[in-house]
Amino acid sequence: MWAAALVLAVSCGGGGAVSGPVDLSPWMGADSVYSFTVKDVTFTLVPVKAGTFAMGETLDMGRFRTPALHQVILDGYAIGTTEVTQALWKAVMGSNPSPKDVPTVPVTMVSYGDAQKFLQKLSKATGVPFRLPTEAEWEYAARQREGMAGGAWEWCSDRWTDDLGALLTVNPQGPEDGAEYALRGGSALEKNNKAITRKPMAPTTKAGDVGLRLAVSTGEAFPQELYEVLVENKVPRERYKITELKPETFTVNGVNFEMLPVEGGTFLMGGTEQKGQVIREDELPQHEVTLDHFKIGKVEVTQALWEAVMGEVPYGNQGPEYPVGNVSWYDAQAFIRQLNALTGRKFRLPTEAEWEYAARGGKKTHGYNYAGSPYPQVVAQFGFEDMRTRPVARFSPNELGTYDMSGNAWEWCQDRVGPYTSIEQRDPTGPASVREKDELDPRIMRGGSVATTQDKCRVSNRGEFDPNRFRTTIGFRLAL
Repeated sequence: MWAAALVLAVSCGGGGAVSGPVDLSPWMGADSVYSFTVKDVTFTLVPVKAGTFAMGETLDMGRFRTPALHQVILDGYAIGTTEVTQALWKAVMGSNPSPKDVPTVPVTMVSYGDAQKFLQKLSKATGVPFRLPTEAEWEYAARQREGMAGGAWEWCSDRWTDDLGALLTVNPQGPEDGAEYALRGGSALEKNNKAITRKPMAPTTKAGDVGLRLAVSTGEAFPQELYEVLVENKVPRERYKITELKPETFTVNGVNFEMLPVEGGTFLMGGTEQKGQVIREDELPQHEVTLDHFKIGKVEVTQALWEAVMGEVPYGNQGPEYPVGNVSWYDAQAFIRQLNALTGRKFRLPTEAEWEYAARGGKKTHGYNYAGSPYPQVVAQFGFEDMRTRPVARFSPNELGTYDMSGNAWEWCQDRVGPYTSIEQRDPTGPASVREKDELDPRIMRGGSVATTQDKCRVSNRGEFDPNRFRTTIGFRLAL
């Protein structure tokens, strides 16, 4: 299913191979956990649904700017509700290696090799292919469940690497080679343990604060439709007849937002000649693009709408009528998934071509270099030293009635970064895979911001940024 992901980032086979999936429904209890018993010792695992997350030093983990992280896609699995206890270890192995015999606390003084022997015996006794979690699985679960960090260090199946990389990965299993394995979570002997706490250890080492936690693959696949959006750059669309091209107002948890119609057509995309303006190389060559009908947000997604959909706003946001900021490209996609679940529609990010066409005014264009005027001061908020966005829709709209497509906040587009060609295109969506020179899989941003010069606010100007990074001056606008 995920063959295309290999173009983006290979899921490496680590030292502890991930075993195949199993149907755990026979072990599902009334409390939605999987329950198993070995020699009168009961232990439980909790299901973790297939999903995607930013792995590493995210904002909630204490880092604000340029966080060292990358996006991960995971299929479904189950993970132990606690570490393996001394009681369970003894029931399987016949003895307890821990310094003190306390049946209900985590087993310790087990090496990576000891853990593998335990897993083999437990799997034989139960008929379930238990294994160690990968680092990504461990962190994803720890971000959703309190209490995983800080009991005992826990072996993961991955060999150790200092650099987890920057590209999106699918079911990562760590490097093929390496003398050490990864531990996760910290222990009671240390302070400030978090979901991202990690360190290496030789597989033969035994320590009084090192144990393990169980995992099992459940076979739940990451949704193909979401995979296509995040990885293959496909654009889910809603189609409208021309008579249906009218504004739509939506309400989500008491917050209204409006989508404006954009009649399809053909336009010249790229650098626009205008006296006194510099056309950048990445805006050339100009090329003919034909677009079908679509709809676009009247304003950028506001903090009010973000909170109505997601329940809370990201750090550093200023008020309900401001564009939401500090959201990565992946954050925007998560918002859209939740919004679609609430509305039953197919909201999405606009493609770069759709964004430029709408910013120019579509078929109503007057040929302005900024979204609605030849004078940026009329339509754009830019050049503010405080680098703080302003409330939406305070300046003049463009020909279609959209606001702030020049200035205020940069706006994420669906497309990966790629060069223009002179070839005529229809509904282009950008490159399907990462450029060879790119290590961060940058995505397109458009429109400039309060923190940029007016030149960046031109309708043809292109910006790019790592999709996992965020700034207060980066937001997005919806499309249908």
